[in-house]
Amino acid sequence: MKNALVGFGASILTAVAALGGDAPITLALQAYTFKDRTMVETIETAKKLGFKAIELTPVQKVGGTFAGSLTHSGLTPETVVAVRDYLKTCGIKAFSYGVVNEPDEAGWRKEFEFVKALGIGMLLTEPPPEQLPLIDRLAQEYKIRVMIHNHAKTSPWWDPAFMASQVAACSEYIGAGADIGHWVAAGIDPADGIRQLAKSRIFALHFVDVNKDARPVPYGTGVGHLDQVLDALRAKGHSVTLTCEYEQWDDATENNVGACVKWFNEHAQ
Repeated sequence: MKNALVGFGASILTAVAALGGDAPITLALQAYTFKDRTMVETIETAKKLGFKAIELTPVQKVGGTFAGSLTHSGLTPETVVAVRDYLKTCGIKAFSYGVVNEPDEAGWRKEFEFVKALGIGMLLTEPPPEQLPLIDRLAQEYKIRVMIHNHAKTSPWWDPAFMASQVAACSEYIGAGADIGHWVAAGIDPADGIRQLAKSRIFALHFVDVNKDARPVPYGTGVGHLDQVLDALRAKGHSVTLTCEYEQWDDATENNVGACVKWFNEHAQ
């Protein structure tokens, strides 16, 4: 994959803005965008592109001087401590980790203990809805926030009204972490989805623009009406992290993500 950015370079601004009043909005990178790289390589790419926050993914090897994969079973306790120290000083905030799912309480405890040991304050998951009371209880115990994610209609979380109702029934440690690109594929207008989620809690969103075939495209060039999404977030008036996940893996990926950062800096004011 090419590393050079065409037409961005030093013109890329810090991907942080304000959506009205004192409600900050941050554009983070979902590390899955560069799943073919290591975590360390992805963090360096994220900094180069202007991101100040990142959502880490369990599919990557850690890389750099670290052996192992970024999972609770993929690192020794000593390496977990070393990775935590690295994340403290790497120049970008690891605000979340996911998507992860577990079959039972024992598995979930391992996930919570892992992110707590790394100093990450949030998990991203798409669990069976019946697991939500368990996850909420553990989130309160470990004091780790949990975002509920969505993919296709094979999971009930695709419906923002359903997600909002389930989140509203939980403690303040549970919030929405919806993917607006998957909403488009499900026939949901993203701005309307935001208005439905605003009835509960939104912690973050996978901020994705797609074409009519539901394939990712640079922000503002697709059918996701991202300006309207930003307007809906302004109306909500709460701080939220938007995560750039670009699920296209070719030589154009880095340039396309750079274009997304540029669009965000021009529109999220």
